[in-house]
Amino acid sequence: MAGTEYECKDCGRAFLVYEEKRVLICPSCDGENIALKPKKTLPQWIIDKNNSKPG
Repeated sequence: MAGTEYECKDCGRAFLVYEEKRVLICPSCDGENIALKPKKTLPQWIIDKNNSKPG
């Protein structure tokens, strides 16, 4: 049940839309001016922490 993150261009709110629902309306302002929110890369310190071996 993965979702896709969208952003309302009217009020600026980010929200998830799950695959089975697929209703692209902002839950805050009921606006339909919706855009796919661009994905960001993880900060380098998180990548380094995940790649480090414990102990």
